[in-house]
Amino acid sequence: METVYIGNVPVGDGFPPVFVAEVGSFFNKDVDLALDFLNRTVAAGAPLFKTEILHDPDTVLGSVDLDCHYKHAGGEKIENYRALIERKVLPLNDYRRLLSAANDMSIPVIATVFEEYGIDFLQDMGGAGIKISRNNLHHIPLLRKAAKSGLPVIIDTGDVYLSETSQAVEVLQDLGAGVIVNHHPGPNPAPAGIHNMRMIDTYKSMFHMPIGLACHYRGDEMLYVAVARGANLLEKGVVDDPDREEVDLLSALPFSELEAVLAKVQRCWESLGDGLLRVPKNRNLSIRTGMYARKHFKKGEKISLESVGFAWPPVGASPEYWDDIEGWSVKEDVAQGEPIKLTNLSADIE
Repeated sequence: METVYIGNVPVGDGFPPVFVAEVGSFFNKDVDLALDFLNRTVAAGAPLFKTEILHDPDTVLGSVDLDCHYKHAGGEKIENYRALIERKVLPLNDYRRLLSAANDMSIPVIATVFEEYGIDFLQDMGGAGIKISRNNLHHIPLLRKAAKSGLPVIIDTGDVYLSETSQAVEVLQDLGAGVIVNHHPGPNPAPAGIHNMRMIDTYKSMFHMPIGLACHYRGDEMLYVAVARGANLLEKGVVDDPDREEVDLLSALPFSELEAVLAKVQRCWESLGDGLLRVPKNRNLSIRTGMYARKHFKKGEKISLESVGFAWPPVGASPEYWDDIEGWSVKEDVAQGEPIKLTNLSADIE
């Protein structure tokens, strides 16, 4: 598998899974809140920060009515898609403040882009990676522009056919891009039962490239399942309050839990090992068992499972030799409760 570098952060097998702290457009037009999210991301120790370059309301047609249905902690809401975008778009100068601050903090930034100018801007600002969301996986010109940027490209796979994912990967790789494929369960929030986390294995066998999880589960459990399945990247929303009435927040992680989750992810990865059994040379054998007399033995009596027992520490003969010594005789009297050693036994007493 090829290792993909996002800034100076390696993503691939042999490296810890990389957590991407996704703030998207959770801050709406509040750049100070976005900067606060950035500061909290860095303070928690997340290696990568993610936002989106959403500067043009024409990302959604204004001439066509399209509703966005989303769930929040208090229920469900329907909002006109164009109106939703208009309350979130930011001028590029505001994004410049955010990305400049990230550069000052030396944290690599990934951003979802929706059109070609967003890619140019991200390049100019020293961005470390481009995200193409699942709704643009068919956008061949955008994929080509992203690939030509020289930045690594992350794509989501939710509710798309394998053929569509394969086509996107081919377009990107043909132009030399480093690619990461994110398994995406589909809805937000996504219940555990539809996650089909074995798809991580499927994507790995298909593409031989880093595979991630775009986590849209309300909670942190799926992150640890993904680590166990070999995910190389973990992208999850983080926000001040996931219970706010806002799109996409319901599956986000509160910043108050981020540091603890990062530590759990690291420990889960460390627990996987490499599949090679290693037994210490100085292993403790003192709790293995050895043979002892359940009764008083007189010289010449034969041992049987009814007359001997096994207990630790292993002072007496090891039970691993039982098939060879069953029915042997004691050479001398052995008191009840005393160990019976191999040197106490004989195969033939005359």
